[in-house]
Amino acid sequence: MPGAGDLMLRIYAAMAQKESELISERTWSALAADKARGKVLGGDRGFRPASGPDAAAAAVARREAANQTAHRLHLELERSRAEGVVGLAELARALTDRGVPTPRGGMAWTHTTVARVLTRATSATCGLPARLRDVVGRHADAT
Repeated sequence: MPGAGDLMLRIYAAMAQKESELISERTWSALAADKARGKVLGGDRGFRPASGPDAAAAAVARREAANQTAHRLHLELERSRAEGVVGLAELARALTDRGVPTPRGGMAWTHTTVARVLTRATSATCGLPARLRDVVGRHADAT
């Protein structure tokens, strides 16, 4: 506050403190009035899920989502390999240049990310349809 001296700042601070106290008093009196009228106060509204969180089911869902993402990205990798790109670093560069998002949604691919996608795609082929198993198998044979 330009031009406000020490005395003015102390007065403003005292007024702010008093206003805070008045707000607190009004809030408490409103809550007391609601309670006297029989209103239920507090955050618990009685909702209880039928069962608690299932960590195993959540892990399965995450694994399935990761496998689906790996297979989708594996098709992108196969497209790059069909264009003559072979090494992990070159595949990473090609995916970054094409603007393909990484499994976590980023835009910068690394050779490690490419290797992990390939590993996941090739290790999770047991639940794949035959058409996709062939695609994944071709890459596994080439690497």
